[in-house]
Amino acid sequence: MKGDRNTNFFHACLANKRRKRVVDIRCWNGMVFNSPESLHQGAVDFFSNFLQGMPTRLLTDLSTLISPVISDSDSSILCSVPTMNEVFSALSSIPSNSALGPDGFGLGFFKSYWEVVKEDVLEAISEFFVSKQLPRFFTASFLVLIPKVDNPSGFDKFRPISLCLVFYKICSKIIVNCLTGLLP
Repeated sequence: MKGDRNTNFFHACLANKRRKRVVDIRCWNGMVFNSPESLHQGAVDFFSNFLQGMPTRLLTDLSTLISPVISDSDSSILCSVPTMNEVFSALSSIPSNSALGPDGFGLGFFKSYWEVVKEDVLEAISEFFVSKQLPRFFTASFLVLIPKVDNPSGFDKFRPISLCLVFYKICSKIIVNCLTGLLP
């Protein structure tokens, strides 16, 4: 038997899919976007303007907020190259079902095949912590719009999220773990 069966579950899934489908978007100025190209350009324009934000006030003196010097031991912690255990701990602390990045590999893959990929992952992460630079490929991410409500009618009814590479997530988690131990 091919295809979906004519069940209540099937119809509930279809109804849910219909509610989440975006057919067209109306902007605050009345303009309607109803083709893929116009939706794309409208989203780019809206979120470019949205993410520019309001001008911020410059703070001239931050010396009261930041300690000018850290201890040698804190410096060595921040500058150290992570061990295999630290990398695995960071990897393990991130949920396996988090979204895939641009390369199509999720955390579940890295956790499942850790014994196969661990040396390569450690080498790449060590290279980042030594060079203090991430190649552009590793910082690549997808920006995805998630509807805040059913049948969203405007771009303001979406929230943008960024889907990053697992490598980027692991490096970020290692840095957070180091800083967490040093911050009051």
